[in-house]
Amino acid sequence: MIDARRRHSKPNAKKVMSEPSTNIFRRALREEIASFGLEELTERQLDQLDTHYSLLIAWNQKINLTRITKPEEAARLHYAESLYGGLLIDDARRILDIGSGAGFPAVPLAVLRQDIEVTALEANVKKSVFLKEVKDSLSLPNFKVAAERFEKFDWSAYDLLTSRAIESGAALWAGMIARLDSHQRLMLYTTRDVLAALNERASSSAGRGRRRVATHPIPHSASRIIAVFE
Repeated sequence: MIDARRRHSKPNAKKVMSEPSTNIFRRALREEIASFGLEELTERQLDQLDTHYSLLIAWNQKINLTRITKPEEAARLHYAESLYGGLLIDDARRILDIGSGAGFPAVPLAVLRQDIEVTALEANVKKSVFLKEVKDSLSLPNFKVAAERFEKFDWSAYDLLTSRAIESGAALWAGMIARLDSHQRLMLYTTRDVLAALNERASSSAGRGRRRVATHPIPHSASRIIAVFE
């Protein structure tokens, strides 16, 4: 006689193992958005971010876009954290994401706020091609891709600049802060250690005294923050 518990346990395990990663991602994204205290996305917005994630996984096998690919981790560290920055956009109408890479935070912000223009600036040709496919696949008219180096790009018309900042780029960000116009803000997804290094470099830059920085801890993280230079 077949043990009923054994008979039913095997299909259940198989179902869990075979569940598409996109299904897991969509469920995890809903949960992370709620845990971050953010407003729910529409089904259309969830579809767009789901498509972006699927493209990310497929392209990541050909080019190095990210090390974070597991659905649950990507939902929190890539998407929910990017969307959290949407709370700080305020009245910005044009956003420039510098070194956008796989599209963070540019793509989630463009999906979240389709009333504003978001430009992903990416000098790497292959990554910029990926971002252009994302734009076409998501049908995002407010999302643009610029395949140029930041040093040669005219960013004077953007009122909010954003990026994921690492310590090796502290000199770049310090120089940017000094060059920000009065109507511009810089929003960096970073850590407290990187911010400290950045402040140290920026302290002697011209115009640094005009800028104040507001730090916003990212939920569920002991070190990651969003720093907004105004």
